[in-house]
Amino acid sequence: MGPFAVPEIDFGPGKLHHVGIVVPDSDAAVQHFEDLYGLPIRLLPESHYHCRIDGVAHSTVQRLGLSIEGPPHVELLREVPESTVWHSRSGVHHLGFVVDDLAAASAELERRGSPLWMGGLAGGQCPVGTAYHRDSLGLTIELLDAATAARLATRLNEAR
Repeated sequence: MGPFAVPEIDFGPGKLHHVGIVVPDSDAAVQHFEDLYGLPIRLLPESHYHCRIDGVAHSTVQRLGLSIEGPPHVELLREVPESTVWHSRSGVHHLGFVVDDLAAASAELERRGSPLWMGGLAGGQCPVGTAYHRDSLGLTIELLDAATAARLATRLNEAR
């Protein structure tokens, strides 16, 4: 097993799905990435995200953008005022990886010392679709199941 390999998870650079960046103004950020880097990003329609943050149920309306090229994608997340999660003070917010078995991969990261910080919530179950873990250095890793990655791809295709 390599230095970044965890059962059910491959953190090799070729497996990176996206780099998430929280921005204060989605439209301005899209223009910024296009003008400065020549990187076209499409904003997706707003969507509700139901999750647990530090064990407490939350719901927010989020608007995200994805680079047309990818994976890996650049993912822009709109800042949510007063949020402990979606704030633009930190630069890169997280790295996202697609995993085959979300529950097993999340449990393994937790077992290795990277506790579940936030996860998608459906029917009282967590994590569903996504799981965010933070390590002792403050790095946040998002695990996405294949169905969530496919939904993002579909939404991106529809936004093109």
